[in-house]
Amino acid sequence: MMSLISAFDFSALPKELPIFDLSDVVLLPRAHLPITVEGEKFKTLVDDALKRDRLVGVVQKEPQDQARHKIFRSGCLGKITTFTETEPGKYLVIVSGLVRFVILKELKRKKGYRRVKVSYEPFSFDLIEEKQVLFERETLVGLLKEYLTLYGISPNWDEINAASDERLITSLAMVCPFEPREKQALLESPSLVDRCRMMTAFIEMAFLRGSGEPWIQH
Repeated sequence: MMSLISAFDFSALPKELPIFDLSDVVLLPRAHLPITVEGEKFKTLVDDALKRDRLVGVVQKEPQDQARHKIFRSGCLGKITTFTETEPGKYLVIVSGLVRFVILKELKRKKGYRRVKVSYEPFSFDLIEEKQVLFERETLVGLLKEYLTLYGISPNWDEINAASDERLITSLAMVCPFEPREKQALLESPSLVDRCRMMTAFIEMAFLRGSGEPWIQH
């Protein structure tokens, strides 16, 4: 994944992006997001991106907006690294995360899909892979076992235990069934350590919601 990052000069990153505006989905740097593409809007977006530089933005929709038009004001730039036409009228793409951005304004739609003007400056440190050691990792993994059981999820624990700190936290932030605003907060958190601590707090709150009683770690 570092080859994707190092291939870009920060100043050369596109300031205007087509975006996947998705519900309950975030993309983080150095992560890989599979997206099933249906409908003319997103198919056209993918077709146009493949003809250019394969770069797209992924932005989460705001959950309280019934019309599903409002989006959060930050997202992640990604590159379409895998493309497959699985059946007529349906694509499967994998978007690999590069760097987060803030949305400065939404632009006029092109061929039905949304476009935004962005700034990467608040997240320029995303271009450097974090090497921090998570001293809270053992606590998080312990909570995770109970949390995933609560939601009926059976993960591959060998993969979890073998994953690097960054890969573990990034993957959990994207795949765990957190609330949309919680996912957005994880996306916007400034560092790996901050994201780990925030995730631990969200898991503890999930226990409270699930039990209806205060949850105390023993």
